[in-house]
Amino acid sequence: MAKSRIFFASDVHGSERCWRKFLNAGRFYKANVLIMGGDIAGKLIIPIVRQHNGTYKTTFHREYELAVGTELRDLERAIRDSGYYPVRLTPDEVAELQTKEAQDELFKEVMAKELGRWLQIAEDKLKGSGIRCYASPGNDDIWELDQVLRSQSVVETPDGGRVTIDDEHEMVGSGYSTPTPWHTERECTEEEYADKIEDLVGMIESMPKAIFDIHCPPFDSGLDSAPEITEDLKPVTILGQPQTAPVGSKAVKAAIQRYQPLLGLHGHVHESRGIVKIGRTVCINPGSEYTEGILAGALVGVDGSKVEQFQLISG
Repeated sequence: MAKSRIFFASDVHGSERCWRKFLNAGRFYKANVLIMGGDIAGKLIIPIVRQHNGTYKTTFHREYELAVGTELRDLERAIRDSGYYPVRLTPDEVAELQTKEAQDELFKEVMAKELGRWLQIAEDKLKGSGIRCYASPGNDDIWELDQVLRSQSVVETPDGGRVTIDDEHEMVGSGYSTPTPWHTERECTEEEYADKIEDLVGMIESMPKAIFDIHCPPFDSGLDSAPEITEDLKPVTILGQPQTAPVGSKAVKAAIQRYQPLLGLHGHVHESRGIVKIGRTVCINPGSEYTEGILAGALVGVDGSKVEQFQLISG
């Protein structure tokens, strides 16, 4: 029987520090498979504007004015490690970004460029190592990133399809979520989600050894408890205490209950880190602490149709 030792993480949201830790996790934890479960890209550009005297000004937690050199590069790295994108601009370039359309276009260009750079880092670290690496987009990731992910060979993507992580274990993936208050890129109704999962199930040859890499966790599973918010994105509180509610997918839960794959790998809900069993299926949400530069993950050992080991780790 084929054995694999998997390191799984999700929702790094542009934190380069977390991405580098993810790539190093194979050697550190003696894992031969790395899986990144979605929401790879960051959410915000930090403009660094050139001044007439040749210095650069920006605001990141506080105001900076720095000359080109080590301090500026260190600041740019700190911005990237926090999940944002530093972009050097001239005053003329800033003036051209007054419309939302222009800002969106720049953001898309930067996200695609930075993901390409991340994939080059992956190639430098993993090529020839024997470690297989998989990464999928999540509901927050723009569609333009799909082409970037599929434009190289070191990092494979199971999103919308099937891959094999070893001689016996196959994995199918979906980066979609059910509707969110933020109206993100990849959202669908429960009915649409069920259809997508059925398409993936049709690709699987051996369900007892299959892995569902599905970004949205199963509904009311203990892996999908998130702060409850109003339509205008304000937290719901009772007597000053924040309220939570399950936000996962009923279609995902129904599919796991019906088909009982070996393993369910999920993300999406940062606050709901945990491991549960739904029937025979071990379901995992490693959570996310990317804003602190902490990589939350899970180490999983699979052997044929058995999950031999599973534990949550962070660092």
